Amino acid sequence: MRIYKYLILVIGILYSNQDRPEMIPYMLAPNDYEPNERLEVEIIIVHPLTTAGMPIVHQEEVLEIIYERIEFEILNPNSVGSIFAIDNKSYFLIRIPYTGAIW
Repeated sequence: MRIYKYLILVIGILYSNQDRPEMIPYMLAPNDYEPNERLEVEIIIVHPLTTAGMPIVHQEEVLEIIYERIEFEILNPNSVGSIFAIDNKSYFLIRIPYTGAIW
């Protein structure tokens, strides 16, 4: 009987942690076609897993919000590392340094 209580407790803990935020890695790559005084960068992200089964229109809207959030975190460094939500799904951005290698 005691083992069943522990088993139920472990199963309950596993199911309660399903609302963990999804991590989205991204990098800023130089995108300077014309060498001039401005450095232009491109945001490269790994698409979140939760967008895989979405309709195309909804997927584009979610990715647009993610790009806007990346821009917000670049302009506001004190907001880096905070969790944000889109349609009741939590996301977390991770910036990966640019090494010149293509994913």
